[in-house]
Amino acid sequence: MRPLVVLCGTFPAVAEERLSREVEVKRISIDRNELLLALSEADGLILRNMPYVDDEILSHAPKLKVIGRFGVGVDNVDLDAAKKRGVRVVYTPGVNADAVAEHTFALLLALAKRLLFWHEALLKGEYRLRWTEQSTEVQGKTLGIVGFGHVGRAVAERAKAFKMRVLAHDPFVPPEVVASFGAESVSLEELLSQSDFITLHVPLTDETRGLINRDRVALIKHGAFLINTSRGEVCDLDALYEGLRSGKFAGVALDVFPNEPPNLSHPIFSHPNFIGTPHVASHTPETLNRMALVVVEQVLKVLRGEEPDFAVV
Repeated sequence: MRPLVVLCGTFPAVAEERLSREVEVKRISIDRNELLLALSEADGLILRNMPYVDDEILSHAPKLKVIGRFGVGVDNVDLDAAKKRGVRVVYTPGVNADAVAEHTFALLLALAKRLLFWHEALLKGEYRLRWTEQSTEVQGKTLGIVGFGHVGRAVAERAKAFKMRVLAHDPFVPPEVVASFGAESVSLEELLSQSDFITLHVPLTDETRGLINRDRVALIKHGAFLINTSRGEVCDLDALYEGLRSGKFAGVALDVFPNEPPNLSHPIFSHPNFIGTPHVASHTPETLNRMALVVVEQVLKVLRGEEPDFAVV
């Protein structure tokens, strides 16, 4: 009898096509109760960023050998519980780096060039605003990259094309590696106080949760722009809004939020210098297909009794 792999959520067709060559596949929606029922006979599980796989869910999966995370972060899996039960956890590091870096720069440029403002001005017939309003030039400005993994490095490469000075903060990356990408390794405090643009590319951990809070916003250079395409919980949404309202931030762009979908009644969503996208930085056909094939191969390796290439547990 072939192993059973549960696909929780929506995935590119190539995922099921590749899986079905070696295992049985069961598709379910992103529903906790449905997942609890489906896992009773499952050998493998592949999911996106929801639901949270905790010890209760794992207790309903006596045969489970591997969880495949379709993405980079694994913060929606209780890693300690998985390890305790002997369940491997695999993921797709680096596969989405170029797509997320492109999206980061799209948001950065949209803020700097005030694209939403100018678009609305045009549609409202306010052509005269071109004589009184201005945008921001990116060339020669300082970009601060918080988190210098695959995505941070891809952002740095693109920043050099815009002739930006690049600062980076990542306690896990040696300064010589940062320098090899044309960036300067600095403390977080230095980065926040010197950067005209700040981009966030860190995993969600106990150390990064609430990283950009009121105290750190106070350190940020007046009139800076902030872009977060990592995890929503890295930023205090209230602190970001207060920074926008006070002028500390010239603009804020977010692809991720502390709660998803976010509560749109929060005042940040109505601020004119805010831009948001619904966690879609990596949503290109090329990247989604690559991620699907990578996570499927990692899951299949575990089910074959082989060592996976990208495992956190």
